[in-house]
Amino acid sequence: MKKVLVAGSTGYIGRYVVQELKLRGYWVRALVRDTSKIKQAGPHLEPAIAPLVDQIFVGEATKPSSLDGVCDGIDIVFSSLGMTRPDFVHSPFDVDYKANLNLLRIAMKAGVKKFVYVSVYNAHTMMEIQNIQAHEKFVDELRASGIDYAVVRPTGYFSDMAQFLSMARSGIMLTLGDGAKRSNPIHGADLAGVCVDAVEGDGKVVEVGGPETFSYREVAEMAAEVAGKRPFTASLPLWLADGVAAVTGFINRDIQDIAMFASAVSKADSVAPAHGTHRLREFFMEMERGHGR
Repeated sequence: MKKVLVAGSTGYIGRYVVQELKLRGYWVRALVRDTSKIKQAGPHLEPAIAPLVDQIFVGEATKPSSLDGVCDGIDIVFSSLGMTRPDFVHSPFDVDYKANLNLLRIAMKAGVKKFVYVSVYNAHTMMEIQNIQAHEKFVDELRASGIDYAVVRPTGYFSDMAQFLSMARSGIMLTLGDGAKRSNPIHGADLAGVCVDAVEGDGKVVEVGGPETFSYREVAEMAAEVAGKRPFTASLPLWLADGVAAVTGFINRDIQDIAMFASAVSKADSVAPAHGTHRLREFFMEMERGHGR
């Protein structure tokens, strides 16, 4: 039985990857910072990992001294570790680059056979964004390491699309540009299947999206319909969005990164090879049922 370390195990993708690994018969060690999260389901319907993992390792990937032994006996490291929102303490380079590099170095010393990492689809078109730079700097380190590896590049997650439901409930739906650009986001469970396929396969780069493609305007309309709301809709011109992003850089670079990423994905289609069976409307409906409890 192969043993896998999952970093980012309490995040949207990590939880589903833990679940998929266990379904396929792997032994799983989860790296966590906060043990209180492991017994709770995630905010976007993802499973609690406490009943699934074989071992919990408490440590912070940004602090190598807390990681002694984290890769001992491990065959494969899977990492979806990354900064998803500003914490005003760490930068994207601290987490997306340095923390993953800490894990990679420990994995190599421990004799780990393979490292699978989740980055971003079409990253090369967004290299002005600090978060993307950090992701890709680590990918460069991974390629140069000599360890067997795979980089999974999803278009976006269903959890990202949940922001449209939140806006619909609030009564104000804000879109960037004309909302015509298209994407095929993927459910965490479907992406987890692709990630574990990457663990088992030989591919070095795996680009992946979900089974349905929507414009951002269509996602906004679907969210409003499922929420049973008729929100006030406002469209922010992309030139103004870029200006707002520039101004936020004087306040906080991490917030600026989020604004720049939102603007970037509103300027070009983001459609990757389709995988999975989960439908966005069904996800919205399940989220809405949970919200009403």
